[in-house]
Amino acid sequence: MRIILLSLFLFAVSAGGAQAKYSFCNKSSYALSAAIGYVDGDRLATRGWWRLRPGQCKVVLTEQAKAGRYFVYAEAIPGHKGPLRTWSGDTALCVENAGFFNLRNQDVCRDDPMRQRKFFSVEVTEAAAGNWQTDFTEANTYTVYSAEVAGVQRLLGDIGKDVGRVDGAMGRETQRALANYRKSKGLADGYNIDDELIDALIEEANAREAKLGFFYCNKTDNPIWSAIAIPGEEDRYQSKGWWKLEPGDCSKILKGALDKDHYYIYGVAENPAGENPLVGGEKNFCVNNIMFNSANDLSCVDQELDEASFRRYEIGGADSATFDFMPDMFRAVAPQPAPAPDSDSE
Repeated sequence: MRIILLSLFLFAVSAGGAQAKYSFCNKSSYALSAAIGYVDGDRLATRGWWRLRPGQCKVVLTEQAKAGRYFVYAEAIPGHKGPLRTWSGDTALCVENAGFFNLRNQDVCRDDPMRQRKFFSVEVTEAAAGNWQTDFTEANTYTVYSAEVAGVQRLLGDIGKDVGRVDGAMGRETQRALANYRKSKGLADGYNIDDELIDALIEEANAREAKLGFFYCNKTDNPIWSAIAIPGEEDRYQSKGWWKLEPGDCSKILKGALDKDHYYIYGVAENPAGENPLVGGEKNFCVNNIMFNSANDLSCVDQELDEASFRRYEIGGADSATFDFMPDMFRAVAPQPAPAPDSDSE
């Protein structure tokens, strides 16, 4: 589900001579945040995030799109229900997790996988004459207009309004829901779609999602690498990591309303003396030194993974929960013996 159909095509230079550029076009039913990677001199640079409303096209690089390889990534806004949808590939590049960024040093995220995204590659051809457009699409083929309608349908559903199917058709249910929503927000009467309407829906969907999910907070004085194991059917679990938490930081680990009564927690605190694992673990799950996502259907040995003891955390029937990592939850590192004196020293 992570990679949805991608449509890459040239768009023609007009008879009057259009300015060379690289554009993104969102022909999906999701509001997106998008980024691009490209060669800048002797470095590989990444730039983003651009917000793309459903049905919106936007120039992201005003300079000529040179023949060669570019890298593109997009993800749905957090306010959309369900697992995070991404338009992604295999090339890990650096991003900032919030706000606009322009990075020319890909070493800045080497030790922080949460600042990496998997970009897909795009080969720009000489025939493009400096102009290139990347479309973000779905299995459903939408035009720019029908993507806008489908996006509004999805956003209305995200905030709890019933519009029936997300199909990009302006049917009666969609018209009724649009008119009611515009009235509730003090917008002009009718069921027309404009940027103000879409932005209001995005803001409300994101605000609802911000209150839901599973959060980790680091209440220690050291960075913590954190992981979680999520219950499935019967005794199946999925262990995932790592999320790096700086001292005082909080991070959302799972999005959406929680539907389990418990989760398993794990973390490792960094300090100059070494690494301190979380204590009080009750059940073993697979982990790895790098990012991992492992089911417990197979043993950790069979998956060529390590094993760690996770701590059970009960949440009952809550829609959201926060786990605080406290200093006394981590095993102390044994002090290292002082080096023996040099026998030749005076």
